[in-house]
Amino acid sequence: MILHRAPFVVPVSRPVIIDGGVLVADDKIIKVGRFKDLNFESAVVCDHPETILTPPLVNCHCHLELAHLAELGQKSGPENFTGWVRELVAIRQEKVDDGLAAAARELAELEDSGVGLLADIGNLPQSAAIGEKSRVRVIFFQEMLGLAQDAARENIRLLAKDSRKNFTAHAPYSCAAVLLKAIKEKARQQRRIFSIHAAESLDEKQFLSDASGPMRDFVEDKGAWDNSFVAPGCGTINYLNRLDILDERTLCVHCVHVSEAEIAIIAAKKAKICLCPGSNKFLGVGKAPVSMILKQGIMPGLGTDSLAGNLHCSIWEEMRILSRQQPDIDPALIFTMATRGGAEALGYKQYGMLEPDNKAAMLAVSFKQGREKEVLEFLTLTGKDIRIRWIR
Repeated sequence: MILHRAPFVVPVSRPVIIDGGVLVADDKIIKVGRFKDLNFESAVVCDHPETILTPPLVNCHCHLELAHLAELGQKSGPENFTGWVRELVAIRQEKVDDGLAAAARELAELEDSGVGLLADIGNLPQSAAIGEKSRVRVIFFQEMLGLAQDAARENIRLLAKDSRKNFTAHAPYSCAAVLLKAIKEKARQQRRIFSIHAAESLDEKQFLSDASGPMRDFVEDKGAWDNSFVAPGCGTINYLNRLDILDERTLCVHCVHVSEAEIAIIAAKKAKICLCPGSNKFLGVGKAPVSMILKQGIMPGLGTDSLAGNLHCSIWEEMRILSRQQPDIDPALIFTMATRGGAEALGYKQYGMLEPDNKAAMLAVSFKQGREKEVLEFLTLTGKDIRIRWIR
């Protein structure tokens, strides 16, 4: 047994522990508490001075496959969301490189920053191999698009052929209703998470309202409009609810343009939410109503989205942005989003907290201030410049 001791331990499931300890054995946490209460004679004590011990971070929405398009994320923010999508598609089509080497480098950087669990969304089947040799637990979802009926039917045939993969839908504006329902039904049968971009932009809201606007123009320009889509005339969450998409294994990513009534629907269906404040800021789509989401009893997770639509791929930076944008939210809640919230959203409850029977992996975060009340502010406000090392 090893007893890790630090001035501060952040279990997430309970308040910060001063002069705390985490007792581990056989890659499992045995006990967490005050050091003096855990002083087992048979344990080897490992001291971590000037350190905060925390669980690893969780990134519950990332597109590693787009890491080689980081040049797009380094530009000034786009004029509108659909304009950014146009540029993304155009640049990607020009690239000879499939981006897998850049994706592997990005995953390594995420691990170095303290991410232990990650949901990766990709369109290429070969992207499933990106995380195979990583110590990060990577859950890969192959994303489907198909608004026109022919494309939708082809993807439904693909669903029937492969029973092993995690398939998911891109968004309600890029998938026909029949395809959304088919993907969700397969996820239900496999008892897997169904992740979907939801209520991200005003362009999406307009398209679902009356099938008009920049998204309609884009779909027509790409030759993907066949007049089969019937606008539901409501918001994204109401639309997904009508299609029976929402349940405890549905992860709604972004949720920027949602009403209080729609948040209530998410809560009632026990669906999950992933916030991506960095991407939302870069793309200029707005800010998620986080206080309303928390008020409904939903603990969201955090995601970085892609380097094509975010200046950084860092959960520490996502926490910093969210803290700056919404300073009234308790830092303890924001850190919970980056850990337990994301783990629960992905259905991996053995991650995200320092608790008995959970994995023994943890982060040692350098911290010299030394006062308890500053611990969570430091964790949520420092951003990408924070210094960490892994304890495994």
